[in-house]
Amino acid sequence: MKKNICGFFAAGAVVTILFSVIAAAASYAATPSWQTEGVIIGTEIEYADLSVSRSGVSVRLANTSNFDVKVSLRLTFRDRGGNTLGYSLFGLREISAGTSVKISNNHLNGNWRTCRDAQRMDFSSMTYEPIYD
Repeated sequence: MKKNICGFFAAGAVVTILFSVIAAAASYAATPSWQTEGVIIGTEIEYADLSVSRSGVSVRLANTSNFDVKVSLRLTFRDRGGNTLGYSLFGLREISAGTSVKISNNHLNGNWRTCRDAQRMDFSSMTYEPIYD
């Protein structure tokens, strides 16, 4: 009887360990390698809530400067070697000083799953012009 109980607990421990490893791997795969918030280099624009889905790219852009700006951006997803996996273009828009805009389901050129799981991404400004009154 003791052998059966010990075997039962050993099997339960193995199953628990396997479940923990699988759950950790699944949560790691669902988390992007790139930052979901930060500052766009060369601008005073901050991004937050960046996500990629079948519907496209969603992000919140905030103008932290003291003046209104015109901005257009390119978001590029890259693999470990720096090769482009996909990109999304954010058309020219004005963002008032101290405000933010939410962009939802922006078109993504490339496979959305590959881009979501990309090793890195980078924003680059195509247009960044202060609007002085």
